[in-house]
Amino acid sequence: MITVNETREEDRFPILTDEWIRQIRDAGAQEEAVPAGTVLLEEGDMVSAFFVVLEGALDIIDGKGTSIVRERRGQFTGDTTALSGRVAVARYVAAEDSRVLRLPIDVLQRLVVERSELSDVILRAFLARRVALVKGGLSSTRVIGSRFSSDTHRILEFLTRNSHPFVWLDIETDPSVADVLEHFGVTVDETPVVICRGNNVHRNPSNEDLARHIGLEVQVGEKVVDVVVVGAGPAGLAATVYAASEGLEVVTVDTSGPGGQAGTSSKIENYLGFPMGISGQELADRALLQAQKFGARVSVGHAVQSLACEEPVYAVAMAGGQVIRARALVVASGAQYRRLPVEGHERFEGRGVYYGATSMEGTLCRGCAVVVVGGGNSAGQATVFLSGIASEVHHVVRREGLGDTMSRYLIRRIEETPNVHLHVHTEVAALEGTTHLERLRLRNNNSGAETEVVTPGLFVMIGAVPCTEWLCDGVALDSHGFVLTGRDLLPEHLKAANWPLARAPFPYETSKPRIFAVGDVRSDSTKRVATAVGEGSGAVQYLHRALADLA
Repeated sequence: MITVNETREEDRFPILTDEWIRQIRDAGAQEEAVPAGTVLLEEGDMVSAFFVVLEGALDIIDGKGTSIVRERRGQFTGDTTALSGRVAVARYVAAEDSRVLRLPIDVLQRLVVERSELSDVILRAFLARRVALVKGGLSSTRVIGSRFSSDTHRILEFLTRNSHPFVWLDIETDPSVADVLEHFGVTVDETPVVICRGNNVHRNPSNEDLARHIGLEVQVGEKVVDVVVVGAGPAGLAATVYAASEGLEVVTVDTSGPGGQAGTSSKIENYLGFPMGISGQELADRALLQAQKFGARVSVGHAVQSLACEEPVYAVAMAGGQVIRARALVVASGAQYRRLPVEGHERFEGRGVYYGATSMEGTLCRGCAVVVVGGGNSAGQATVFLSGIASEVHHVVRREGLGDTMSRYLIRRIEETPNVHLHVHTEVAALEGTTHLERLRLRNNNSGAETEVVTPGLFVMIGAVPCTEWLCDGVALDSHGFVLTGRDLLPEHLKAANWPLARAPFPYETSKPRIFAVGDVRSDSTKRVATAVGEGSGAVQYLHRALADLA
């Protein structure tokens, strides 16, 4: 999930030079004396300040009450929450009589843009600390639920996608679960539950409730912003970074968390500049921090319900009731994998049928046989990843091979991995199990022969359905529901949408002025991370020109 260099102690807890401390002081930091025992920041509070130790020491206390580290002169507080507006996941306490510099978060955001060298040190530490918190489960957030529960899987996936540290107690395997449930007065039938900050028990919370609790929801109010970006996959995050870095006020919204489909990729090896590869989650985390560095606000947890296309201001209605108004819109809502056309698949979703292969799903299938369905790069990456965890991987495609749809490096890796078995001209014929998936049958469409595979895990990555149901009627779509843009828009599309301008739509612009579409949701797009990033960043130059129409 992160490179070796970024796990070093000196990266997580660097010591600032006197010159860097001077820059922080000059930016507006106030010096304070803090007696021993003073709590500078409590777990669960919104992060409002950044502290630098001048004298004495601060203890960072995790959710279990254990001191993670003691910071001394030149060291500073915080992780990625300092720029994101989330709640703190650790407690900061003066270990002895100390003096600190207190810098408001809005000033810190300006400082990391203006002071490049200092910014590198701070942001590298923030990323490394968050990774350490997540990997170490250094949080009071506990999830108690069964590995065979779809709601447990939903909660674990949401917290993982948003890099929020937690500890999972599996009621199927963890011997401590009974005592914990009894302590909190919770029955097994009420699980899954999320326990936060020691004693706050949330019974089967929705993603919206979780987002609100950990500070993922952004409230904009009545203000009209420059741009709303819908979707925080690679295309949406690229548009967010470039628009925010060029001074536009940007709000980005996403239902589940940063990364999109790419966020579920265990390792992306053909993305420019990362010869050793990078996980989709790490790429998303870095892009998110980069966007927040430039002042973008990212809101997670509420789905977009509708779009009101009444010029000159567009209104995006969220499921929680909030309406965000903007002069321009970037549609980067992506596409979802198609559901498996097999009877009864719904009851196994989250209970053996998965649409992403991350370390979380891999843990559930360790040492077992698994099945991956799909011919694209995402399916190939899943097979390669799972081959190191599962006893064997059955890769299923309906075509005669992988050559037409998958990168050659992945095909070679699959061919050279001894515990991977490729099934061509094959599809899943049936799913079987009681409370969870236990076995399935594969059918060869040429011979009609069926093979039974005993497995707790089926990973489905077939085709894609665009997420465009929320768009207003005036946004033209192709016959498959993907958004038409630029030169693909015909005169009849513009006429039907009442295109009001003398100019033609810009590249990536839709049939509605100042509404752009990028990434997988766009008609005839290339389903690759690098292409999505290119579209998201490239659209911003035309977005500036489109906004000039309002001048």
